[in-house]
Amino acid sequence: MDFATGEDVDAVASVLADFFDRRDDARVIAEASAAGTAMSRARWQALCELGLPALRLPEPDGIGASLFDCAAVAERLGAVLLPEPASASIVLVHAVKAHGGSSDLVEAMLDGSRVVVLAAHHAVTGRADGTLAGRIRVADDDITDLLAVPVGGPHGAITLLDRSALGAVTERCDVDPSRPSALFDVAGVVPVETVPMTPEDVATLVRDWAVLALSELVGGMQAVLSTTIDFVQEREQFGRSIGGFQAIKHQLANMYLSVEQARAAVQFAAVSCDQGDATAVSDVAAAARWVPRSAIETFDNAIHLHGAMGYSWEVGVHLHLRRAVVTRALLHESGVTEPQTLHTDHEIAS
Repeated sequence: MDFATGEDVDAVASVLADFFDRRDDARVIAEASAAGTAMSRARWQALCELGLPALRLPEPDGIGASLFDCAAVAERLGAVLLPEPASASIVLVHAVKAHGGSSDLVEAMLDGSRVVVLAAHHAVTGRADGTLAGRIRVADDDITDLLAVPVGGPHGAITLLDRSALGAVTERCDVDPSRPSALFDVAGVVPVETVPMTPEDVATLVRDWAVLALSELVGGMQAVLSTTIDFVQEREQFGRSIGGFQAIKHQLANMYLSVEQARAAVQFAAVSCDQGDATAVSDVAAAARWVPRSAIETFDNAIHLHGAMGYSWEVGVHLHLRRAVVTRALLHESGVTEPQTLHTDHEIAS
């Protein structure tokens, strides 16, 4: 297996890191999360201008990046807790275009004029009259235009729903304030577009999204490890930096090992998917079960190493912990943590 990214992908990752640094997005997003307005259409359109959603498209539209390449880019997104649906857009644009989605839809997703969120977290089925039945959990914000819903059944499809056509919220979740979500009943909602796919293709799309969602967690783990190291080097007790205490060094070493092991698990799953290995489903399932748990432990340790400050809004470590908790739940609801489900049941949890 080749675990090296190409020069084009390295350049994209570097540009993204510079983009976020220049704008101080990590701080901006953390502060906006406290106010409940983290998602930004302007930031998303700027990222679209950089070509982020087109990564997997072949030239000249994109760079033909593999899932492994996209995973490296997704780490940059997780480092700043990007609230916009970047990872979902990367897999959606590629899938919609490959399966004959309308050119208007693809273009709108590429230029950011329409924000499309993947809703892959609850059971949704299609009805004979073209409407849907079931419930979906989606971002509860003011910038989402369309919802891409993987629909199970004998044929499979990605169904696009107008966000404004949904009814009242049946349940709201604010555990991750950077990405608050709500549960909606989609009974009777008429799709604005349906992109036919085989059940296997629908499962692949959800699995690819899962890999990038896990990559975002790895990026968050790396960012939190770096900020924690800086903090313990600056904080003093008994006249010396606490980073010099043996117990602190051991905790940091364990956090470092967790980051590297999580990255390796996600990279292995991504390469397995790219190569179409027979073990791809189980490789992704293993990463989806292990990485969120490791991320939660890493973020919890980082909070304690920050002392009382770790629990404050001034330190954003708790936001990473919240993102990890929600991501773990979404991965479970999407079905990717149960490999046998994807083998035997083509109804993808949406």
